[in-house]
Amino acid sequence: MRITLLVLLAGCALACTRFTSAQAVGEAVQIDHQSMQGVGASPRARFPLGMNGTDSASGQVVIQNADGPRALPDCGCAKEPVFSVTTSALAQGTQVTITSPSPDAVIFYTTDGWTPTPDSTRYTGPVPITADTRLQAIAQEPQKLPSPIAEANYTVNGPPAPRPHSVTAMGGVLRKGTALRLVTDAEVASDEAQVGDRVALVLDEAVMDGDTLIAPKGTAAEATLTRVDPAGPNGKPGVLAFQVHSLTAHGITIPLTATLTLAAPDPAAQAQHIENAALVHVAGALPQGEEAEILPGMALTAYVSADTALRP
Repeated sequence: MRITLLVLLAGCALACTRFTSAQAVGEAVQIDHQSMQGVGASPRARFPLGMNGTDSASGQVVIQNADGPRALPDCGCAKEPVFSVTTSALAQGTQVTITSPSPDAVIFYTTDGWTPTPDSTRYTGPVPITADTRLQAIAQEPQKLPSPIAEANYTVNGPPAPRPHSVTAMGGVLRKGTALRLVTDAEVASDEAQVGDRVALVLDEAVMDGDTLIAPKGTAAEATLTRVDPAGPNGKPGVLAFQVHSLTAHGITIPLTATLTLAAPDPAAQAQHIENAALVHVAGALPQGEEAEILPGMALTAYVSADTALRP
């Protein structure tokens, strides 16, 4: 089936050379589902959570290129964010600017592999790339659905910047907004979990009060699932979301806040990226979607939600 796909793509390229750009705007590449499975590449944009990318006119699943749709009616979503850096290998400390074609857009992003949502970090300035990073971003505009997810994978040349081994309180108080690095400690799957289930997390650094150890690396943190969407037919991906609450050590409870979301890969994002900014139509229904799986060792950041005294 790969040969079939290559023939189709070659035919599309030939057609583009024979027709004017005005004629080419309405064209699309048709591939069947088996051909799509044989292609390992991913496009640079994916549909946001809650959108299945289905063409209401034809019933076919639509895959967006990074440049957005041309042949179908407006999806009613915000415009996809744009990254200032498109090369994958970067010098340590490179600043990546995220912009939107819309002046009214608000951008949210992640750098740790979790799916960006309005609960993610709000973009306020350039993002420094200090280690190998998967940068993902969405935009929101008034009265519109979230934009497709823009993503880029950056590799830093040279050794990554060293990470601190501990967080130290100031004057015996751990201040509100202090970032604590956590990692997941058990597997959670969207086809088995339920809202309210505990998500196992542990500290990935120590919390110190001067020279006094308050919470050692490995201290358990409390978190619960707030959303569980099992995978479904026609490529519907599984989704998991959870809220981080607190951690307790030596009788001291440190309140935390963080909301993390993980969506399984969208089968519509498995098709070959076509650089002509057309749409790729997948003929026929997609298979059962993939489940979202939280695996041990996934890093995340939670923030202290209130000033916390670390001394009795």
